[in-house]
Amino acid sequence: MNKDRTVKFLAYEGKVSVICSKTTDLIEYIRNLHDLTPTTSAALGRFATISGMMGHTEIKEEEDSLTIQLNGKGETGALVSVVEKENNQVFIKTYIENPSVELPLKSNGKIDVGTAVGRAGYLNIIKKNSVTDAGYNGLVPLTSGEIAEDFAGYFAQSKQTPTVLALGVLVNANGIKSAGGYMINLMPDATENEISLIESAIKKAPSISEMLDQEKSLEEIAKIVTGDENIKLIEDNLIIGYRCDCSKEKFQKGLISLGKEEIENIIKEDGMAETKCHFCNKTYMFTKEELEKLID
Repeated sequence: MNKDRTVKFLAYEGKVSVICSKTTDLIEYIRNLHDLTPTTSAALGRFATISGMMGHTEIKEEEDSLTIQLNGKGETGALVSVVEKENNQVFIKTYIENPSVELPLKSNGKIDVGTAVGRAGYLNIIKKNSVTDAGYNGLVPLTSGEIAEDFAGYFAQSKQTPTVLALGVLVNANGIKSAGGYMINLMPDATENEISLIESAIKKAPSISEMLDQEKSLEEIAKIVTGDENIKLIEDNLIIGYRCDCSKEKFQKGLISLGKEEIENIIKEDGMAETKCHFCNKTYMFTKEELEKLID
Protein backbone atom coordinates (compact mmCIF):
# COMPACT_ATOMS: atom_id res chain seq x y z
CA MET A 1 0.00 0.00 0.00
CA ASN A 2 1.34 3.44 -0.97
CA LYS A 3 1.78 5.52 2.17
CA ASP A 4 3.11 8.62 0.42
CA ARG A 5 1.32 11.90 1.01
CA THR A 6 1.62 15.54 -0.04
CA VAL A 7 -0.15 18.36 1.80
CA LYS A 8 -0.40 22.15 1.45
CA PHE A 9 -0.67 24.44 4.47
CA LEU A 10 -0.88 28.14 5.29
CA ALA A 11 1.02 29.51 8.28
CA TYR A 12 1.00 32.80 10.16
CA GLU A 13 -2.58 33.66 9.14
CA GLY A 14 -1.95 33.13 5.43
CA LYS A 15 1.32 35.07 5.18
CA VAL A 16 3.33 31.91 4.51
CA SER A 17 2.54 28.92 2.27
CA VAL A 18 3.98 25.46 2.95
CA ILE A 19 3.96 22.22 0.99
CA CYS A 20 5.21 19.02 2.65
CA SER A 21 5.74 15.67 0.90
CA LYS A 22 6.47 12.15 1.99
CA THR A 23 7.77 10.28 -1.08
CA THR A 24 9.36 7.16 0.42
CA ASP A 25 7.38 4.65 -1.66
CA LEU A 26 7.85 6.67 -4.87
CA ILE A 27 11.62 6.87 -4.41
CA GLU A 28 11.86 3.16 -3.56
CA TYR A 29 10.01 2.42 -6.81
CA ILE A 30 12.44 4.64 -8.73
CA ARG A 31 15.43 3.02 -6.97
CA ASN A 32 14.29 -0.42 -8.14
CA LEU A 33 13.32 0.77 -11.61
CA HIS A 34 16.73 2.31 -12.33
CA ASP A 35 18.84 -0.04 -10.15
CA LEU A 36 20.27 2.90 -8.20
CA THR A 37 23.18 2.92 -5.76
CA PRO A 38 22.87 4.72 -2.39
CA THR A 39 24.55 7.79 -3.93
CA THR A 40 22.30 7.95 -6.99
CA SER A 41 19.25 7.04 -4.86
CA ALA A 42 19.91 10.17 -2.79
CA ALA A 43 20.50 12.34 -5.86
CA LEU A 44 17.61 11.17 -8.01
CA GLY A 45 15.37 10.80 -4.94
CA ARG A 46 15.77 14.46 -4.04
CA PHE A 47 15.38 15.48 -7.67
CA ALA A 48 12.21 13.39 -8.16
CA THR A 49 10.69 14.69 -4.92
CA ILE A 50 11.03 18.36 -5.86
CA SER A 51 9.86 17.55 -9.41
CA GLY A 52 6.64 16.11 -7.98
CA MET A 53 6.16 18.95 -5.52
CA MET A 54 6.55 21.48 -8.35
CA GLY A 55 3.84 19.65 -10.24
CA HIS A 56 1.47 20.69 -7.45
CA THR A 57 2.77 24.26 -7.16
CA GLU A 58 3.72 25.22 -10.74
CA ILE A 59 1.28 23.41 -13.05
CA LYS A 60 -2.05 25.22 -13.18
CA GLU A 61 -3.76 23.59 -16.19
CA GLU A 62 -3.86 19.93 -17.23
CA GLU A 63 -2.49 20.82 -20.67
CA ASP A 64 0.66 22.23 -19.03
CA SER A 65 3.81 20.28 -18.23
CA LEU A 66 7.31 20.71 -16.86
CA THR A 67 10.56 19.30 -18.17
CA ILE A 68 13.32 19.66 -15.59
CA GLN A 69 16.98 19.15 -16.47
CA LEU A 70 19.86 19.32 -14.00
CA ASN A 71 23.43 18.76 -15.15
CA GLY A 72 26.29 19.61 -12.81
CA LYS A 73 28.95 18.04 -15.06
CA GLY A 74 29.65 15.45 -12.35
CA GLU A 75 29.89 11.66 -12.52
CA THR A 76 26.12 11.13 -12.44
CA GLY A 77 25.64 13.03 -15.68
CA ALA A 78 22.27 14.67 -16.31
CA LEU A 79 19.13 14.21 -14.21
CA VAL A 80 15.85 14.67 -16.11
CA SER A 81 12.19 14.71 -15.07
CA VAL A 82 8.98 15.23 -17.03
CA VAL A 83 6.02 16.31 -14.90
CA GLU A 84 2.33 16.28 -15.87
CA LYS A 85 -0.96 16.75 -14.04
CA GLU A 86 -4.26 14.92 -14.46
CA ASN A 87 -7.37 15.17 -12.25
CA ASN A 88 -5.29 17.10 -9.69
CA GLN A 89 -2.82 14.19 -9.55
CA VAL A 90 0.80 14.74 -10.52
CA PHE A 91 2.68 12.12 -12.54
CA ILE A 92 6.41 12.17 -13.08
CA LYS A 93 8.92 10.15 -15.05
CA THR A 94 12.60 10.59 -14.34
CA TYR A 95 16.08 9.21 -14.91
CA ILE A 96 19.73 9.78 -14.05
CA GLU A 97 22.29 9.37 -16.83
CA ASN A 98 24.75 7.21 -14.85
CA PRO A 99 22.77 5.28 -12.20
CA SER A 100 25.74 3.15 -11.04
CA VAL A 101 27.83 6.01 -9.56
CA GLU A 102 28.82 5.39 -5.93
CA LEU A 103 31.08 7.71 -3.90
CA PRO A 104 32.52 7.44 -0.36
CA LEU A 105 30.54 9.14 2.40
CA LYS A 106 31.51 12.64 3.47
CA SER A 107 33.39 13.12 6.76
CA ASN A 108 30.06 13.79 8.53
CA GLY A 109 28.70 10.41 7.39
CA LYS A 110 26.35 11.93 4.79
CA ILE A 111 26.04 10.88 1.14
CA ASP A 112 28.14 13.17 -1.07
CA VAL A 113 25.43 14.19 -3.55
CA GLY A 114 27.09 17.51 -4.43
CA THR A 115 30.31 15.90 -5.65
CA ALA A 116 28.47 13.13 -7.52
CA VAL A 117 26.15 15.57 -9.32
CA GLY A 118 28.77 18.29 -9.76
CA ARG A 119 28.57 22.04 -9.38
CA ALA A 120 29.74 23.37 -12.74
CA GLY A 121 26.55 23.09 -14.75
CA TYR A 122 22.98 24.32 -14.81
CA LEU A 123 19.38 23.74 -13.81
CA ASN A 124 16.89 24.25 -16.63
CA ILE A 125 13.13 24.24 -16.08
CA ILE A 126 11.02 24.24 -19.25
CA LYS A 127 7.34 25.08 -18.82
CA LYS A 128 5.06 24.07 -21.64
CA ASN A 129 1.57 25.55 -21.47
CA SER A 130 -1.69 25.45 -23.38
CA VAL A 131 -0.93 28.75 -25.13
CA THR A 132 2.40 27.84 -26.70
CA ASP A 133 4.32 24.69 -27.48
CA ALA A 134 7.58 26.61 -27.27
CA GLY A 135 7.33 26.89 -23.50
CA TYR A 136 9.32 29.02 -21.07
CA ASN A 137 12.90 28.27 -20.07
CA GLY A 138 14.22 29.10 -16.62
CA LEU A 139 17.98 28.47 -16.81
CA VAL A 140 20.17 29.09 -13.75
CA PRO A 141 23.72 28.02 -12.83
CA LEU A 142 24.10 25.44 -10.07
CA THR A 143 25.36 26.56 -6.68
CA SER A 144 26.07 23.30 -4.85
CA GLY A 145 24.86 20.18 -6.69
CA GLU A 146 23.02 19.25 -3.49
CA ILE A 147 19.67 19.69 -5.34
CA ALA A 148 17.67 21.63 -2.71
CA GLU A 149 20.00 24.64 -2.72
CA ASP A 150 20.01 24.68 -6.53
CA PHE A 151 16.22 24.69 -6.79
CA ALA A 152 15.98 27.38 -4.10
CA GLY A 153 18.41 29.40 -6.23
CA TYR A 154 16.11 28.92 -9.23
CA PHE A 155 13.08 30.23 -7.30
CA ALA A 156 15.08 33.22 -6.08
CA GLN A 157 16.53 34.11 -9.50
CA SER A 158 13.76 33.18 -11.92
CA LYS A 159 10.70 33.91 -9.81
CA GLN A 160 12.00 36.44 -7.27
CA THR A 161 10.30 34.26 -4.64
CA PRO A 162 11.94 33.90 -1.21
CA THR A 163 11.89 30.13 -0.72
CA VAL A 164 13.09 27.71 1.94
CA LEU A 165 13.49 24.23 0.49
CA ALA A 166 14.60 20.99 2.15
CA LEU A 167 14.88 17.59 0.47
CA GLY A 168 16.08 14.34 1.98
CA VAL A 169 16.55 10.65 1.23
CA LEU A 170 17.60 8.20 3.93
CA VAL A 171 19.07 4.99 2.50
CA ASN A 172 19.79 1.74 4.33
CA ALA A 173 20.81 -1.78 3.30
CA ASN A 174 17.24 -2.63 2.31
CA GLY A 175 16.58 0.44 0.18
CA ILE A 176 14.86 3.75 0.89
CA LYS A 177 14.10 4.19 4.58
CA SER A 178 12.53 7.62 4.23
CA ALA A 179 12.28 10.35 1.59
CA GLY A 180 10.49 13.64 1.25
CA GLY A 181 10.73 17.39 1.33
CA TYR A 182 9.15 20.66 2.31
CA MET A 183 8.99 24.07 0.66
CA ILE A 184 8.13 27.32 2.42
CA ASN A 185 7.19 30.43 0.42
CA LEU A 186 6.65 33.91 1.82
CA MET A 187 3.57 35.80 0.66
CA PRO A 188 3.92 39.51 -0.25
CA ASP A 189 2.46 40.55 3.12
CA ALA A 190 4.94 38.51 5.18
CA THR A 191 6.92 40.70 7.60
CA GLU A 192 10.38 40.52 9.14
CA ASN A 193 8.73 38.96 12.19
CA GLU A 194 7.50 35.90 10.26
CA ILE A 195 10.87 35.62 8.50
CA SER A 196 12.70 35.69 11.83
CA LEU A 197 10.40 33.07 13.37
CA ILE A 198 10.83 30.71 10.40
CA GLU A 199 14.63 31.14 10.37
CA SER A 200 14.76 30.30 14.07
CA ALA A 201 12.49 27.26 13.63
CA ILE A 202 14.52 25.83 10.75
CA LYS A 203 17.80 26.14 12.67
CA LYS A 204 16.34 23.97 15.45
CA ALA A 205 14.58 21.45 13.15
CA PRO A 206 16.06 18.02 12.34
CA SER A 207 16.52 17.11 8.67
CA ILE A 208 13.38 16.20 6.71
CA SER A 209 14.52 12.58 6.28
CA GLU A 210 15.14 12.29 10.05
CA MET A 211 11.68 13.66 10.87
CA LEU A 212 10.03 11.27 8.43
CA ASP A 213 12.11 8.38 9.80
CA GLN A 214 10.84 9.32 13.27
CA GLU A 215 7.34 8.94 11.76
CA LYS A 216 6.37 12.53 12.34
CA SER A 217 3.25 13.50 10.41
CA LEU A 218 3.39 16.17 7.71
CA GLU A 219 1.32 18.43 9.99
CA GLU A 220 3.92 18.04 12.75
CA ILE A 221 6.73 18.73 10.28
CA ALA A 222 5.00 21.88 8.99
CA LYS A 223 4.63 23.17 12.56
CA ILE A 224 8.27 22.37 13.40
CA VAL A 225 9.79 24.09 10.35
CA THR A 226 7.59 27.20 10.48
CA GLY A 227 7.37 27.59 14.25
CA ASP A 228 3.61 28.12 13.89
CA GLU A 229 1.44 25.80 16.00
CA ASN A 230 -1.70 27.14 14.29
CA ILE A 231 -1.03 26.13 10.70
CA LYS A 232 -4.06 25.69 8.48
CA LEU A 233 -4.39 22.67 6.16
CA ILE A 234 -5.69 23.78 2.75
CA GLU A 235 -5.15 20.71 0.48
CA ASP A 236 -4.59 17.11 1.52
CA ASN A 237 -3.67 13.79 -0.12
CA LEU A 238 -2.16 15.36 -3.21
CA ILE A 239 -0.82 12.48 -5.31
CA ILE A 240 2.65 12.21 -6.85
CA GLY A 241 2.81 9.05 -8.98
CA TYR A 242 5.20 7.57 -11.53
CA ARG A 243 4.02 7.11 -15.10
CA CYS A 244 5.87 6.57 -18.36
CA ASP A 245 3.91 7.00 -21.59
CA CYS A 246 6.52 5.64 -24.00
CA SER A 247 5.42 3.52 -26.97
CA LYS A 248 6.86 1.88 -30.06
CA GLU A 249 5.09 4.52 -32.17
CA LYS A 250 6.97 7.33 -30.40
CA PHE A 251 10.31 5.63 -30.93
CA GLN A 252 9.34 5.02 -34.55
CA LYS A 253 8.90 8.77 -35.02
CA GLY A 254 12.32 9.26 -33.46
CA LEU A 255 13.88 6.87 -35.96
CA ILE A 256 12.15 8.60 -38.86
CA SER A 257 13.58 11.92 -37.69
CA LEU A 258 17.10 10.48 -38.20
CA GLY A 259 16.51 10.58 -41.96
CA LYS A 260 16.72 8.04 -44.77
CA GLU A 261 20.52 7.87 -44.94
CA GLU A 262 20.97 7.14 -41.23
CA ILE A 263 18.29 4.41 -41.24
CA GLU A 264 19.98 2.81 -44.27
CA ASN A 265 23.26 2.81 -42.32
CA ILE A 266 21.56 1.09 -39.38
CA ILE A 267 20.20 -1.61 -41.70
CA LYS A 268 23.62 -2.06 -43.34
CA GLU A 269 25.58 -2.23 -40.08
CA ASP A 270 23.18 -3.95 -37.66
CA GLY A 271 20.28 -5.28 -39.68
CA MET A 272 17.87 -4.08 -36.97
CA ALA A 273 17.46 -1.39 -34.32
CA GLU A 274 17.03 -1.67 -30.57
CA THR A 275 15.76 1.38 -28.69
CA LYS A 276 15.39 1.78 -24.94
CA CYS A 277 13.32 4.23 -22.91
CA HIS A 278 15.44 6.18 -20.39
CA PHE A 279 12.45 6.65 -18.09
CA CYS A 280 11.20 3.06 -17.70
CA ASN A 281 13.95 0.95 -19.33
CA LYS A 282 11.49 -0.70 -21.69
CA THR A 283 13.11 -1.93 -24.93
CA TYR A 284 11.56 -1.68 -28.40
CA MET A 285 12.94 -3.73 -31.31
CA PHE A 286 12.69 -2.76 -34.99
CA THR A 287 13.36 -5.51 -37.54
CA LYS A 288 15.04 -4.95 -40.89
CA GLU A 289 11.63 -5.09 -42.57
CA GLU A 290 10.19 -2.47 -40.21
CA LEU A 291 13.15 -0.16 -40.84
CA GLU A 292 12.75 -0.55 -44.59
CA LYS A 293 9.11 0.46 -44.24
CA LEU A 294 10.22 3.61 -42.36
CA ILE A 295 12.43 4.54 -45.32
CA ASP A 296 9.46 4.12 -47.67
